[in-house]
Amino acid sequence: MKKEDFLKIGLTEEQAEQAAAASAEELKGYVPKADYDTAASELDTAKTSITDLTGKLKAYDGVDVEKLKTDVKDWETKYNADIASVKKNAAVDMAILQAKGRNPKAIKALLDMEKIKLKDDGTLEGLDIEGLKKSDSYLFDVEETKTVGTGTPKGGANAINENENFISAARSGAGLTSNK
Repeated sequence: MKKEDFLKIGLTEEQAEQAAAASAEELKGYVPKADYDTAASELDTAKTSITDLTGKLKAYDGVDVEKLKTDVKDWETKYNADIASVKKNAAVDMAILQAKGRNPKAIKALLDMEKIKLKDDGTLEGLDIEGLKKSDSYLFDVEETKTVGTGTPKGGANAINENENFISAARSGAGLTSNK
């Protein structure tokens, strides 16, 4: 209580000062109500969180953490092996298509995929498509060069005869005599 409160209840000025000082001294150990309410709310939240986490932790009772770690490493190894296999197969398919292979599946059946290695730079080691082209050429589109033409050079004997025939027809149509 404050000095004014003590004066209202009939204490003297000196008694009111002493009582107010004693009251202030007594209240030094107390926390304001707002701070108390905040701390109580935080405590309730912490209790709820602890209860929730304890419940979640019980779900993992009996779980072998070391086995989980081993399983994760095994899955990672399998994943990396699968990805490497997919990359190698895609690179082999691209090489077959670039070599103008007609049927990649049939060509891959003739390849020893264990001997083929995919390097870090994306090139394939151990892939012998040229040898396969020689032994099984029917699996690849072979470029054939065809000679187009009649074998007579342009403007040859035929061209001269056609020109003479044209000129002679034009002369006779114009009523002129031929030069022959």
